[in-house]
Amino acid sequence: MKPSRSNPALSLAGLILALSAPLEGEEFRALLASVLALPSDSQGIQLTLAYNEAFALTWPKDLPFVQGLEIEIKVPPATLPLASSLSWELWRSVDPAPQKTRSIYQGERILSQVLPSRAGFVIQIPLRGDHSLKSSPFATLIPTVVSPEDFPFLFRLAPLAKALPAELEKATFLLRIKPLFTDEGGLRLGFRFPEGSQKRDLEISVDGKRVEARDLLVQKPGAHLLRVSSDSYREETRSFTIEQGRYIDLEVELEDTSPVLVIEAPDSAVILLDGAKINHVVKPSMTLEPGEHLIACRIGDYSMTRKFTVFRGKNYRIVLSIDLAVQESP
Repeated sequence: MKPSRSNPALSLAGLILALSAPLEGEEFRALLASVLALPSDSQGIQLTLAYNEAFALTWPKDLPFVQGLEIEIKVPPATLPLASSLSWELWRSVDPAPQKTRSIYQGERILSQVLPSRAGFVIQIPLRGDHSLKSSPFATLIPTVVSPEDFPFLFRLAPLAKALPAELEKATFLLRIKPLFTDEGGLRLGFRFPEGSQKRDLEISVDGKRVEARDLLVQKPGAHLLRVSSDSYREETRSFTIEQGRYIDLEVELEDTSPVLVIEAPDSAVILLDGAKINHVVKPSMTLEPGEHLIACRIGDYSMTRKFTVFRGKNYRIVLSIDLAVQESP
């Protein structure tokens, strides 16, 4: 009987299908000690793990300046000679959602290594492709980028043998998890427009450089000066300070450029503006139309008038004062 020959086209098609088929996550067991959101504080958070425990991290909604994740592990001195009996593992795309009542998951194993015989070591995981993290004698940078879409993320301590020394079974490992920020912060800018006015285009600059109006303006840490100008509103300036990895909210209240007139006069004075009597006691300030105006002030038998020209974007103050001077001579 002759052996049957396979169809080359079918074999190639089967190979392409096998290569293009999505890989399913690897099944693993994890006893969760904690399920945490990636901390936003640069100090991070601390927790303890036993030799067979894990912690899971979820990605918070608003962390725009995080470029990496750092995990610092401290090994109890009594277990240093036995550290090679354990491994540490990193997992991403963990499914289903981690919770303490569940122990079986699927996910993608990023890395698994034997626990080093050192009192402490640091692992850094990049969370964006344009990160600036580098390996050093004090930290090991893993070569895989874990994006926000890869969360939940899981770190696990796992035994390499079924029977472990009693010292390891009783030991607890202290961990610190903290975010690694880019050298940036942000300003979330909002505007309050005058009531009844239409929103107009604004020219916005920070430290003298024009910027586009966005929901979040990325800036270097430090003190900055914001300037907002427009043909329709008065110019506004604000000082603000940016901290690394954080953003601040700043709302600017805009005022239209209608000229404002302020009148300071005794309550008994009679004030006429362009021939119309005004109550300067109840309404000491008012807006004016640009152009020429006539102000008349009368108090008792004393009166005077003045013409003045008003320009958009300027403020004007009229002061009526009566001075009584007593002079003494030799």
